[in-house]
Amino acid sequence: MSNQPPIVTLSTGQLRGEYQDKNQIAVFKGVPYAKPPVGDLRWRPPQPVEPWSGVKEAKKFSSMATQRMVDLEVFVSNVISGQGWGRLRTAFLTWLFGLVPLPAQSEDCLYLNVRSPKLDPAAKLPVMVWIHGGDHQDGSGSDIYFDSNTYAHKGIVYVTINYRLGLMGYMAHPELTQESEHGVSGNYGTLDQIAALKWVQENISNFGGDPDNVTIFGESAGGESVMHLMTSPLSRGLFHKAIAQSPANSGQMVQLKQPFLDFSSAEQLGAQVSKELGISGDDQIEQMRRLSADDLYQLMRKDSRLGNHYPCVDQYVFEQTTFEAFEAGDQMNIPLMIGTNADEGGLVYEVLPTILPEYRYRDQPKGELPSYMQEAFGDDLAEVLGIYPGLETGDIPAKKDCLGDYMFGAKAYFYAEKSSGNDSPTFMYMFSRTPPSPTQTAGAYHAAELPFVHGTSVPILPMTQEDKALSAKMIDYWANFAKTDDPNGAGLLDWEAFDAQNPKWINFNHTIKTEAVTRTAQYAVFNRRLNRLIVELQQLKEKS
Repeated sequence: MSNQPPIVTLSTGQLRGEYQDKNQIAVFKGVPYAKPPVGDLRWRPPQPVEPWSGVKEAKKFSSMATQRMVDLEVFVSNVISGQGWGRLRTAFLTWLFGLVPLPAQSEDCLYLNVRSPKLDPAAKLPVMVWIHGGDHQDGSGSDIYFDSNTYAHKGIVYVTINYRLGLMGYMAHPELTQESEHGVSGNYGTLDQIAALKWVQENISNFGGDPDNVTIFGESAGGESVMHLMTSPLSRGLFHKAIAQSPANSGQMVQLKQPFLDFSSAEQLGAQVSKELGISGDDQIEQMRRLSADDLYQLMRKDSRLGNHYPCVDQYVFEQTTFEAFEAGDQMNIPLMIGTNADEGGLVYEVLPTILPEYRYRDQPKGELPSYMQEAFGDDLAEVLGIYPGLETGDIPAKKDCLGDYMFGAKAYFYAEKSSGNDSPTFMYMFSRTPPSPTQTAGAYHAAELPFVHGTSVPILPMTQEDKALSAKMIDYWANFAKTDDPNGAGLLDWEAFDAQNPKWINFNHTIKTEAVTRTAQYAVFNRRLNRLIVELQQLKEKS
C-alpha cells in the first residue's frame, strides 16, 4: 500500500483516513452517517448526511453520545476489585482508573469507524458491524476494546458505530408522538443503528466490503440490539448474519403507551421527565429542546428512575417485543451465534441489586425473599428456591447466580431454541474463563469476553499466554462465521449447531470443549415465566 493517506470517495464527499500496522490496514474514524441530531433534530429520526466539499479528515474518533456513565464507573471499579490482586495493587489501579480522563460527550454523535485491509470495490470482503453495550444508557463504538484491527487482519471490513443513548436516544413523550408522521416516539437510538446499516449498504463497497455479506454483532445492550434488529420491520435486508453476546438490558418489555409489569409506558416516563424539569404547557418538547444536554443530564444522574429510557414497542420500529417475535417465528431467518458468560450476575448485581430486573424499584429486603418472587413465579417458586439454595434467606451469591441466569442465560437459551426451530443455523456458547488469581471473585463476569473477541487488552487487565491463545481461537470462530455462516474451520474444535432436542454449547475456557448445556433446569423454569409474560403481552395488545 502507498505511504500516502488513504482516500475514499462517497456520494456525500471524500474522506481521508490513515494507514496503520505497517500500511496494511486503512482506518477511517469519525465518519458521519447522519446529520447531527441537535437543536430541532433532538428527539427526531436521523436525517441524511449533508454532502461536503473538499476532503474531510477521518483520523480522529468522534465524541461519544451524551450519557450518564454512573453505573459504568461503578462496574469498572468492581471489575478491578474482583481480580484477586493484593490490597495495594487494587487500590493503586482503582486510583489510576479514576485519573483516566473521560472521553468527550456530545449530542453530535452519529459517526462510525471503518477498518479495511483492501480499499477495492471489487474485493467484496465480508463486513462486521459492532454495536456497543451499556444498558442503552452508556458506551461508545470507540471504547478501548473495540479500537482494534484484529478483524481487518482476517480479511474483514470492521465497522463500529455510535448511536444515541438513554434520554437522547429513547425518550418518548406524548408531544413527540403527536409531531411524528408515524404517530410514535422514542427508539431514536435504534433508528440510528438502522441508519448506520443503511449507510453500510450504500457505502461499504468503497472500503472493499460486500454489502451482501454483513454480520452485525454486539454485547449486552448491543447484543439485545442485535435481537431488536432481527425483529424490526425497518431493518429487513440490511444484514445477513447475527452474533449476540449476553443479549439483555434491564427494560426489555417497555411499551409506548401502556404500563407493563413495573414499567411505566415510555410516554408516561417522558412526561414525568418534563414535569420534574418544571416544564408544562402545550410546548413542552420545544422548551426541552432549548435546554442544554448538561442541564437535562443533571436531572438524569440524580434519579435513575427518570434516567433509564429504553427501546419500546411502538408498532412502527417494533411491532412486538423480541420475545413475542421469536416465539411466533417472525424474526429474520438468518444464521445466529449467541451465548453468555458463566457469572453474568456477579458484577451486574452491584449496579442492579435485584433478583428480577423488571422489579428493580421494588423493596429489596435483606435477609429474606422479596415478595415479588411469589408474584413472578407462583407454583414454580419452590423449584427456583431449590435451584438456588440460600435465595430464600437473602444470600447474596444466590441472588447473583439467579440474576445472571434469569436476565442473560435463560434469554439467550430462549432465542437459541426459537432460532434453531426456525431452521436457521444457530450456534450457542458459554464463556467461562476467570481471572488467573486464585483469590479472584469476579468469575466469568458480564463483558469479560470483550477483549477475547476483539483481540485487545488494557494494561490494568493483562492477558496471560493462555488467554491470548483462547482469544485467537475465539476470533477465528467469529471471523469464520462472518465469512461463511459457519464458525468452524481448520484447527478448531467442532462447534455443533444448536439442537433443542439435544442442546449443546461450546464452552470457551483455556480448554475449549463441547458439552451438553448444563443449566437447562434454570433456563426451563425462567422461560416458563417468560412464556406467561408473552401471553400477558398479547392480552395487553388485544385490550388496546
